[in-house]
Amino acid sequence: MATEFPVGLSIDQDPIVRWGTPLCVKSARSRAGGATPAAASPPVPPEVRFAQRIRLGVLTSEITPEMVQEVLECTGRLEMRRRVLPARATVYFVLALCLFGSAESAGAPGYRVVLRSLSNKLRHIPDLAFQRLPTSSAPTRARQRLGDKPLQALFERLSGPLATPDLTSAFAFGLRLVAWHGTALDVPDTPANAAEFGFTGENGVNRCGNPQARLMALIECGTHAVIDAAFDAVARFSEHALSRRLLASPEPTMLLPADRNFAGYELWTATRATGAHLVWMLKQYAVFDPIKVLPDGSFLTIMRTPADNVRYGQARAAGRVLKDPPHGQLIRIVDYTVTIRPRQGPPRTETYRLATSLLDHEQASAHQLAKIYHERWEIKNRLRGAGFVLRSKLPELVYQEIYALLTVYQALCSLELHTAAHTGIDPERMSFTVTVHLARLSVTDQVADNPATLATTHQNFAADLLDALLPPRRDRRCERVKKPSKNTFETKKRDRPRIDDKISYYLKATRHPPLPATTP
Repeated sequence: MATEFPVGLSIDQDPIVRWGTPLCVKSARSRAGGATPAAASPPVPPEVRFAQRIRLGVLTSEITPEMVQEVLECTGRLEMRRRVLPARATVYFVLALCLFGSAESAGAPGYRVVLRSLSNKLRHIPDLAFQRLPTSSAPTRARQRLGDKPLQALFERLSGPLATPDLTSAFAFGLRLVAWHGTALDVPDTPANAAEFGFTGENGVNRCGNPQARLMALIECGTHAVIDAAFDAVARFSEHALSRRLLASPEPTMLLPADRNFAGYELWTATRATGAHLVWMLKQYAVFDPIKVLPDGSFLTIMRTPADNVRYGQARAAGRVLKDPPHGQLIRIVDYTVTIRPRQGPPRTETYRLATSLLDHEQASAHQLAKIYHERWEIKNRLRGAGFVLRSKLPELVYQEIYALLTVYQALCSLELHTAAHTGIDPERMSFTVTVHLARLSVTDQVADNPATLATTHQNFAADLLDALLPPRRDRRCERVKKPSKNTFETKKRDRPRIDDKISYYLKATRHPPLPATTP
């Protein structure tokens, strides 16, 4: 239902609609065409004043109340009645769920635990006089009313590259370094989530574990910021399909490394159409005929179309040589080796092959390209924590939670960059684990919107973060091997019938016959 408000007055500030004025008063006000006098407005209840004061600690400087208010208005999620958890407080609550998601080793903290952390000191301010927390079901209903659109709009406002040209570690050959990476997020095993997201496994037969959502992100290598992200059901969408959703984000000023999973003519052509330059790992069995060998050992060749790949493959198998030139993209191939020296056993050498659109060997030598590819950063789920499952049991709330997770992650990266920029330190030396821990502490210690208090909080945050800097980047010391699972029991398959483990025990006490009398 559309409602007209006076110019410059939002629905959160409207004393008539928000605080539950009787319908006759609203009707009289509408007929009069003006605002009710201030004396007729009821006082703002303490719980509402309390909800308006909820913030997100130091992250509030990145996710401001004005920004939250704006996305709520754009998505039409402003409430029309008084609630203990209004829409703006619910947005901060959902963001706090992700910030505190891995705060406890036993599992994700409950709703009331997160609410208690958000209002640790606010509930005891005398002028608010509000110490009652909502019930556990109230945040659930508030999340369902909010939906995922406000969090999506909030992430879209914050996402994007953060590095400035003076941050040399974020650029190479005058181009901004970005990278693709995909991961899977476990969601609760409910019928709705299972139908929406599905399970991993061949044709969904050997399904085990939880339903999963596949997430693809375009990351800025120097700051680890999220430029763009796409996610969907793991059963229906591969990393290739999701990467095509991110093709609107690469720009001609970017250099995009990617692993061998993405190498292919169609995706290469679509990505190059954005103007971005590419450095992609190729699979070993791919055959390329050199056209010109460059002084640094690399060579120019043609990435053939799928039809020409078949034609040239058949000719090679038959021992024939095709005279007409192939059709496709002109690329440059760089071959290099990496020697691994384990602590035990002899060293071994592995061969790698890169394809790049940077054809000038003087602009980007083969040695530089090999180093750039190995600096490709992979997005990790450090904020959520290893072994944890998202808490939302409905698909719409899963979308809401993933957007909130990305929003909080982007705000944390921005805080790290701002702290590093003031001290001239590379952002890669900032410990993300310490950043998350300090951000949680600032949430529990928040009291008021006093500018002096907020400035002191940010100064303490920066000082503590700089006190826990990581050492300069060093070479890999441990061999990259897959660790065996500690669980030696067979994983239960979802397509197998569950064994009934409900066992009943019956105890019957028997009376022992009396002992025969003994003579002294």
